[in-house]
Amino acid sequence: MSTSQALIKLEFGEILRRLATHCSYSVAAQRALEIGPSRDRKIVAYLLDVTAEAADFWIRFPEFTVGGARDIRVEVERADKGARLTPHELLQVSDTLRAGREVKRTFVRMPDGAERYPLLVEFAEAIENFSPLETDLTRSIGPRGDVLDSASEELSRLRKAVRIAHNRLMDRLNSFISGGRHSSALQENIITIRDGRYVIPVRAEARGLIRGIVHDTSSSGQTLFMEPFDVVELNNRWREQQIAETHEIERILDALSAKVGDQREPIERLIEAVAAIDLALAKARFASSIEATKPTIHQPGKDAGRERGRRGHPTHRIRLDNARHPLLDPTTVVPISLEFGEDFRVLLITGPNTGGKTVALKTVGLLMLMAQTGLFIPADDTSVVSVFSAVFVDVGDEQSIEQSLSTFSSHIRNIVSMLEHVAADSLVLLDEVGAGTDPQEGSALARALIGSLLEREAMVIATTHYSEVKAFAYATPGVENASVEFDIQTLSPTYRLMVGIPGRSNALSIASRLGMPESIVAEARGLLEPGDARTEDLIDQIRQRRDDITEQLRNARDAEEAARVLRRRAAQSIREADEIRQSAREEAIAEVEDELAIARQAIRELERSRSFSSASVSDRATIQEAVSTAERELRLAQRRRKPAQASAPTPARRPLQTGDLVNIVSLEQKGEVIAVDAGEAEVLLGSLKLRQPVGNLERIGRVRADSGSRRVHVSAPATESVSIEIDIRGYRAEEVSPILESYLHDAYLSGLPWVRIIHGKGTGALRQVVREELRNSPVVERSAAAPSNEGGEGATVAHLRQS
Repeated sequence: MSTSQALIKLEFGEILRRLATHCSYSVAAQRALEIGPSRDRKIVAYLLDVTAEAADFWIRFPEFTVGGARDIRVEVERADKGARLTPHELLQVSDTLRAGREVKRTFVRMPDGAERYPLLVEFAEAIENFSPLETDLTRSIGPRGDVLDSASEELSRLRKAVRIAHNRLMDRLNSFISGGRHSSALQENIITIRDGRYVIPVRAEARGLIRGIVHDTSSSGQTLFMEPFDVVELNNRWREQQIAETHEIERILDALSAKVGDQREPIERLIEAVAAIDLALAKARFASSIEATKPTIHQPGKDAGRERGRRGHPTHRIRLDNARHPLLDPTTVVPISLEFGEDFRVLLITGPNTGGKTVALKTVGLLMLMAQTGLFIPADDTSVVSVFSAVFVDVGDEQSIEQSLSTFSSHIRNIVSMLEHVAADSLVLLDEVGAGTDPQEGSALARALIGSLLEREAMVIATTHYSEVKAFAYATPGVENASVEFDIQTLSPTYRLMVGIPGRSNALSIASRLGMPESIVAEARGLLEPGDARTEDLIDQIRQRRDDITEQLRNARDAEEAARVLRRRAAQSIREADEIRQSAREEAIAEVEDELAIARQAIRELERSRSFSSASVSDRATIQEAVSTAERELRLAQRRRKPAQASAPTPARRPLQTGDLVNIVSLEQKGEVIAVDAGEAEVLLGSLKLRQPVGNLERIGRVRADSGSRRVHVSAPATESVSIEIDIRGYRAEEVSPILESYLHDAYLSGLPWVRIIHGKGTGALRQVVREELRNSPVVERSAAAPSNEGGEGATVAHLRQS
């Protein structure tokens, strides 16, 4: 089955139909139904980047729309061939040109548009300037689709003449019906129209009283609709002016249509650009509706050091975390997680009927097709997809265990057809491989088929019931078992996919729980092959071990959470201690200031008294030295209280040199000068290098050589070296908090003034978690997005509190 048939089997068309409902522009909706998966990795990456830009733009500007644009491709083509467009069609052209202009202005004039949305801006820039044509259309065609007087001076003159002729005609006809000698001949005092000419109703028996032309009679024959000879010339004049007006309108429409036809190619490019932007936004809206995220595209060879395969590394890899089938109810669907392509290329899924095997198989195939079409997938943003040149699917339409020979033959024909085209860059999905025939032969056929696909190095997911195939997976490198879980207590599947654990048969257990006599169940167990019984026991042991590991993992997570709480409490205690220390320092400074003021007052009083004048030189020197000491202590305390406000250091006796030990005034830290250049010095602070103005440094000595090593001991706590930045891209959102909390704690204790957290842009999920954690952290004073040249919205800079 080819990729085109796989699209049908996997219901990809329904995905496109749902996507089309999110389009605002009819051309975009049509394009949505026509798109399909690409085989080119670069194109797929480009399409996903466009969707990512659209998702970011839609979040920022949810009210944006391409409303007003119309599908005018047919009208433009007709105009290009010389056809005359109607006023309503020209109005649609005008609306579309105006919508294109608004779209282009939105993106081109956006301050950060070119940097933040380069791909969408590229679409917008393809829209040319149609100001002259748009002006002509706006001046000529009204909002109700009528030709305006302003379309031409001649039309304005003719319409004025028509109005004058009409008024004169009405005045003359009113004179016939407003009394006088003709009133007795009229059936009614009204004026009406017949054959485009104004007439009056005359009684048949009074025809001789009014001379004129009969244009019509009533159904009863009692009324004649006559045009009096006195108004024939006025009627003629009015009709002539109307005909002239019609000809002028036709001339105007021909001229406007010709202008539209001359701009056919630029207008078609406008239509395609607006449709491309609307389709990208539709993908973003659709992704939001199914809670989808942008996956990572696997790059062959990038992780060759840890991947295994015949060529050293596989060309394809799939990792899906909490993936959901996009067409199932999101409130009830059970997410699946799987990864293969590194240690194995074939995944065999076993389990009970209606247990979710087919759904899991279809989920993988459908999500790969969505990604290759530029659609986000309903899975965590840590998911990885591959780009396949072809997807082959053999999925039965029935879930019944009673399969006929014709069904088996149909499956075989599909498989034979796909084997002619399967290659190493193919994805093969087989449902109930080898089913529908004798179990022994079907099992043998399934193993042989899987071996052939493994030899071709294709990526394969297959479902089966055969125990021999499970054993084959255990014994064959490159093949792995998986199963869908079944709850024996409730006799129902849980739909959870477990990779590495084969499914087991639950027939006897189910029969026992449903009331089958135990003697019959026991006899049935005795009739099982010894190897089958051992296999089932082994599967039970594996499941029990998995449950034990799961429990241990849960306990470890609980312990980790408890440790996180303790770290938060410790950080809070540190902050409170800092506040207490700061308060104590300020109180001490205030006390010194008070004592210094008293001492100065005492000196002034002594100077005014005779006792100070008669005091010895040594006594006066002692008093002044005490005051000077108090002043120095006060200045030191004030500098420690406000480390960020460094005073100008005392000029050094010589310029700074490499190897000097210096004090960084603004940080109150000691470091080693390792380079001096143009008024700035590069200082080694532990494992951290900083560039500082020379004016912010105080030389305090030289580095001493000690056993050939040169180390600078700074006044930071004795902790392990901490990097000034951390990269958390690739982590799940729920994994970030403990990692970030531990890193911030260590950075704070290391005395770092600030740190940079790299989280990437993506859908913004990691960024939101990071910034929420920074807001709640007791060691963070403030945080903001990194400068554009250091990552922009893809990174966050956190400034730490200083002790």
